[in-house]
Amino acid sequence: MKHAVIGLLGAALICLASPARATSTTNNVYIDQIGSGSNIAITQQGLGNQVGNATTATTLSGNGQNVSISQIGSQNTHNVDVEGINSTVNSTVTGDSNSVTINCGNSGTTACTDSNLTANATGNGNTINLGMGTKSTGSITANGDNNNLSINSTTTNMLGATASISATGSGNTVAVSQTGTAGANGYTADVQVTGSSNTIGVTQSGTVDSNVSVHSTGSNNNITVTTGN
Repeated sequence: MKHAVIGLLGAALICLASPARATSTTNNVYIDQIGSGSNIAITQQGLGNQVGNATTATTLSGNGQNVSISQIGSQNTHNVDVEGINSTVNSTVTGDSNSVTINCGNSGTTACTDSNLTANATGNGNTINLGMGTKSTGSITANGDNNNLSINSTTTNMLGATASISATGSGNTVAVSQTGTAGANGYTADVQVTGSSNTIGVTQSGTVDSNVSVHSTGSNNNITVTTGN
């Protein structure tokens, strides 16, 4: 079963549910949204679901968007680009070997400012990556083992950007990288890890207004923090 959705909407409400049948392994949802004040909810259950893929991202352009993505099952993927101001994206995946990429202003020519990206994962071997924008907040919470969790911000104007990752489990790789002018508001990285044999890396550079907090509980964890200006 395959869904393809293209919307050019002003104030839109889009709700998509695409449960996989017993004989189907692939469900696809692609959205190209232009317009402000949109509410978008996507729910997928089953194997092989996608919301965009490695070559075709779901693109959401406009201010004040509210986006919710929920995937339950294995081998699900969502690749989403958010462009605009004051948007909120909530992502939830349950299962193993999921791949989630959400970028704020990924196109390089459009801004993504004052937005909030949140990703939650329950399962093992998941890859979660958030690419943040100016004055935006990124948060990842993961429960499980051998997950790869990262938040990356490389803008010319961080101005109060916040990145936080909370991981419970063993063998996880956690990385935060923030580079750009912090300004009077500074920017912050907060990492909390509970479990053993985890690898934690935080890199922040740009100006002196850089705050890093790492809390680690467990054995054989490796922690590297690099800050500069």
